[in-house]
Amino acid sequence: MIGLQQTERHYWLPAPDPETGVFARHAFHGRRWEGQPVDVAACGAEVAMASPSEMDWRTAPTCMACNEFLKSRQTAP
Repeated sequence: MIGLQQTERHYWLPAPDPETGVFARHAFHGRRWEGQPVDVAACGAEVAMASPSEMDWRTAPTCMACNEFLKSRQTAP
């Protein structure tokens, strides 16, 4: 289609900060988590990956650096 902009897919997953252990929802490249033990988030943080609990989803704040990165890519020409 003319004018359709192709964008890279990202998914969100709560992951612990490697230094503090505090969870935050980070964005990762891809359609979904494929079971890898470690990945690099959109913000550049390398974090351990695991299946989050429902409580992790409810209580982990969104990583604002990941959010800003994705917003800036969305508005880029």
